[in-house]
Amino acid sequence: MRVLHVLSGLHAAGIESLALKLIAHGPKGVHSELLNADSSQQQLSPAFEALRASGQLRALHQWSRCDGLQLAWRSFRLCRRRRPDALLLYPCNRPMLWLALGALLAGVRRMAVAVQNAAPADAPGRHLWRRLLLWFQRLGVLAVPCSEAVAASLQPLPRGLSLGPVIANGCDTATIASRSAAARAQRPPGDPRRVLMVARLDAIKDQATLLRAFAAARPPGWQLQLAGEGPDRPRLEALTRELGLDPADVFLGRRSDIPELLGQADLFAFSTTRAEGFGIVLIEAMAAGLPVIASDVPACREVLQHGAGGELLPAADVATWSQCLQQLLASSPERQDLAQRALLLAPQYDIRHCADRWYQLLAT
Repeated sequence: MRVLHVLSGLHAAGIESLALKLIAHGPKGVHSELLNADSSQQQLSPAFEALRASGQLRALHQWSRCDGLQLAWRSFRLCRRRRPDALLLYPCNRPMLWLALGALLAGVRRMAVAVQNAAPADAPGRHLWRRLLLWFQRLGVLAVPCSEAVAASLQPLPRGLSLGPVIANGCDTATIASRSAAARAQRPPGDPRRVLMVARLDAIKDQATLLRAFAAARPPGWQLQLAGEGPDRPRLEALTRELGLDPADVFLGRRSDIPELLGQADLFAFSTTRAEGFGIVLIEAMAAGLPVIASDVPACREVLQHGAGGELLPAADVATWSQCLQQLLASSPERQDLAQRALLLAPQYDIRHCADRWYQLLAT
């Protein structure tokens, strides 16, 4: 089976990471190609080039950004030339409709789009999302949510719209466990203890609650680290200074060594909003054997299986977050108990399960 994976820019973000993993773990008999429809964005280009060098990615097509009929025409020509059996769209947005139209006219009949974010909470925004998915369906593109939380955010579905099966995101749990354990073994005596959050710095997340809670708890010998980049960084850095913390110590920026960071941390905290679609970093933290605390929002509740894999705290409740931090950071046995619960849950989210489900879907 020939599968054409489609991204719009090789950003260092969630859907690009998912594409990397699905291509790397394609089953025998699957030949993957990648189309990058916005060649101006190349942050993850080395990772995809490595897949091509290893033979896991058969071809990498790079286009300058375009839209409308031009995008449909280029899609048509590529699909006529490469003859993919299936198309997997990772961005769920309007330009991908034009790309799907071109693929459909070229004869591609098996197409899916990954729906990774919850629909907007406001009625107009949710209406636009439903219309977008209706148009995908009219073009023969199956919308596949990454969580029950994402699927529920679209309810009630308009007449005629149906969604594909929920396929949970995954990660290479064994590799993350191995790399984080190696980093943990190298921690020097007296190394500061760390609370870590990994997430893009934007409005979907809620690093501000964690910052305020940590500053209020202020346990001696502990550090807070935030890995990730995004448009909210200036605002969050200003808040950090107001709280008496040093942004140079707190903000790590975009990192490619997440398993190693997890191995050097002692608690993983994920403060986010109801707009969260999945939270793949929760799985990575569980695979690394870290105790996990997270906002009690639908996506986190689902991933942590209603608290089986970690502690769920009310979203944006600084007082409760601060109280929990005080208790956990003072109690090694409680952290160890949470870590054991996380380790038991992590294998369910191995990337091989996720990849098998995606490719089975694209083959039918």
